Amino acid sequence: MSIGKRRRQKENRRARREAETAVPEITDDDLAGLLVELTVRPDCEHAHTRTTGDGVVLTRCAVGAAVRGGCPVDCERFERRTVRGYGI
Repeated sequence: MSIGKRRRQKENRRARREAETAVPEITDDDLAGLLVELTVRPDCEHAHTRTTGDGVVLTRCAVGAAVRGGCPVDCERFERRTVRGYGI
């Protein structure tokens, strides 16, 4: 029996065990603990924006905020973006 086939069989057994386990009930209190107001402020010096191939605009913090996907409302690394014009 090949190594690849053994790996697939092992993964299939693991997947069957996981499918048999019950999914725990999630309450509103559980969700409230997970939901945190996060955003990357567009006026922050560290905000970087890119557009994916399908047109979705992604904005992320370049300094690696503690929370993935955004910064806390009171982010301690916030620096107001300076806009410099030419000839001003």
